[in-house]
Amino acid sequence: MKNFALTICFVCALVMQTLAQGGSVDPAVEKASNTVSRLMMRSMGLNESEYLVVRTLNQTRLAKAAEAAKMYSGDTEMRNALLKEIESNFENELFKVLNSRQVEAYSEFKAKPEGNFLSLVQEMTKSAKN
Repeated sequence: MKNFALTICFVCALVMQTLAQGGSVDPAVEKASNTVSRLMMRSMGLNESEYLVVRTLNQTRLAKAAEAAKMYSGDTEMRNALLKEIESNFENELFKVLNSRQVEAYSEFKAKPEGNFLSLVQEMTKSAKN
């Protein structure tokens, strides 16, 4: 029960942070984050409260990635460095939510094409341009 209450508090904090950062989420970001979060839920065996946290983390990660891709479209080196930092921060927050079995499942998910962050960012930025 204590973990559930902490998870709910964490979800609320993440939602409030997301709302404070801009309110509305880009439709391409929302679609991509929902898709990857559902895939992660199935692959990693997330429960509903974990799914909500992961979806919020994915929305934040993908919104930052879209911004970085837009800002540094002409500077591949800087963009890639920033994307690596975004991914590292995402994983640090994600690992606070997951148990050891789920962390292993995440490593396997990340190795799959649908779990590749850079290809996800590329796909998302292409759909945002269209």
